[in-house]
Amino acid sequence: MFSLRRFEKSDIRDLFTWFETEREALQWAGAALSWPLRRSELIDLIKQHRGPEPTREVWAVMRGEDMIGHFQIGLNRRLRTAGLGRIALAPPFRGQSLSAPLMNLILGQAFSHDWVHRADLLVYSHNHAAIRAYEHAGFVHEGTRRESTPIGDEIWNSHMMSLLRREFDKRTERE
Repeated sequence: MFSLRRFEKSDIRDLFTWFETEREALQWAGAALSWPLRRSELIDLIKQHRGPEPTREVWAVMRGEDMIGHFQIGLNRRLRTAGLGRIALAPPFRGQSLSAPLMNLILGQAFSHDWVHRADLLVYSHNHAAIRAYEHAGFVHEGTRRESTPIGDEIWNSHMMSLLRREFDKRTERE
């Protein structure tokens, strides 16, 4: 259904069209990226996906020749973690029940590193669709960072969720 390829500089323009407002961009990227989104910040992230032991992987999710999704994995060998983030589907593909196969692809990539013990992520508490997708994939809610991200007159909470390798292995045995 899907395949992966490294996210490239030439993909940035398409990716940026997926987010029309600061709120949408913040929900996708977190507070670490600027609004309006800046090409140079994505290029810096792409550079981390180099060499034999990258600190970050930046992926394009492909359906045929079309990029329909994006995600990143922050890798920490010392902590044996894969931090998942910036997960998105292109607007025409949202609401089509693609979250389960997308999460299978993402988790397969994260746990393809034999040293990864834990995959984790942050998700804003109001992003109910994403939370359901993560729970369906086996993630466990660990806690809430209260009022962690201001935007306009609001302050968003973020949830920490994780999936351990043994849980992933058990889950994949059933599929």
